Amino acid sequence: MTSARGEGAPLDEFDGYTAAYLCGGPARVVLVAVLALYERRAVRISKGARRADAVVREPGDPVEAAVLAAIPNAGRPLGQVIAEAAESAAVLAVADPLRKAGLMRGGRPTRRGRAVRRSLTAEPGPSQAGRLAALGPDGVEDARLREILQARDPKPVALPRDRRRGHRNLGSSNLSDPRFDGGDYGGGSGGGGGD
Repeated sequence: MTSARGEGAPLDEFDGYTAAYLCGGPARVVLVAVLALYERRAVRISKGARRADAVVREPGDPVEAAVLAAIPNAGRPLGQVIAEAAESAAVLAVADPLRKAGLMRGGRPTRRGRAVRRSLTAEPGPSQAGRLAALGPDGVEDARLREILQARDPKPVALPRDRRRGHRNLGSSNLSDPRFDGGDYGGGSGGGGGD
């Protein structure tokens, strides 16, 4: 295999996270961790709502721990999970070896880093994680999961808010209006008498 770093280091030295960071940044690293958790059935993602729920909270590494920490017990939209976990120290630390190797400067790939990125995308490998790391969601073979990863979170439903409380149209509610029944809760005429 050709040299990845220009220093005789093979592409095989890149794990899924470093390849993902070089090819797509912190959010791509989180997607690779989400995929690993999904494949182990530790995370469930609903297709319609694109909601992530943690089923098993046993991370295999610090990046998976950051993903699971971003999912509350009630679940959360996947886009929010990705955004929060991408800012975690564990995910941002994935770039450190890339910087030390001269493949990144700050948050951007160097010229050598771009060359390595082209090599990674040209030969992403057979694993679904490797394909996701190099190609993004388009590289995922599972059509259902690919569609979920490519989609955006659905917009929250905005319910109308009315400052007035109570029923707006009493006439259509089929409720009696106590102003017109004479105060007699029995429904009678309220007439008097009776010995």
